[in-house]
Amino acid sequence: MSKSQDTVPALRRAVRILDMVKDAAKPPLAADVARQLDLPRSTAHGLLAVMQELGLLEKTVTQGYRLGTRLLDWAGDVTEKRDLVSEFYHVLETRTDVEAFTVTLTMLEGAEVVYVACRNSATVLGASFRVGMRLPAIFTATGNAILAGMDDASFREWLALHPVTTWPQPLTPNGICSVTTLVREIGEIKERGYAVDDEQVHDGLWCFGAAVKDHSGRALAGIGISLPQAELGRYSVERLGAVAARLAEAVSFRLGYRVG
Repeated sequence: MSKSQDTVPALRRAVRILDMVKDAAKPPLAADVARQLDLPRSTAHGLLAVMQELGLLEKTVTQGYRLGTRLLDWAGDVTEKRDLVSEFYHVLETRTDVEAFTVTLTMLEGAEVVYVACRNSATVLGASFRVGMRLPAIFTATGNAILAGMDDASFREWLALHPVTTWPQPLTPNGICSVTTLVREIGEIKERGYAVDDEQVHDGLWCFGAAVKDHSGRALAGIGISLPQAELGRYSVERLGAVAARLAEAVSFRLGYRVG
């Protein structure tokens, strides 16, 4: 084993323990873990105690160990994101009317949106989108669409966690820079059903976004369609907003959301 592989032996042992517990016919005892994985008893007990504390393992009434609920949370999150991305691309395959646009899918993480899927158009936008990219949510159409999809209590909680004093400087002169402006924008999004980024992220770039909802109606993500400002004359704002809204509705439907 190389030196680089030996830098975190405790982590490797923890993974071996998780694999062993998963494959065991019945919850193994600490002594079983030590014996089967050839670990010193003190090492096994120490790892098991920490893994139980972190929710990776749970102790049964027989003092054996089974996988903890924290792993289920992680698995659920991974599955949710994987399903979301796959359904996003499935919907795009059926929609020839959006081939002229760059289409993105983002999720809200704190005060930012992270791009989890993207299909770029052949049109030069003056800005590139890529999976993993992050932008301040308040400047993006998808971020504001997600915020507008929250209930009032959740939105107030988000504002409390991310007060205006922590907001970044606007990326362009059009960027939102006050709570009053943001609240007004959220209200307008709720009324019309889509959000508009009018060159807030990049000069000359417009984006129209709508919220994707899960089966419970929670705003899970945002879909955005982007195009250069020079191309706006070919469409109406209402039409572009409707396209974004229909895309989000189609993905939401495939995730189990039903209106009413």
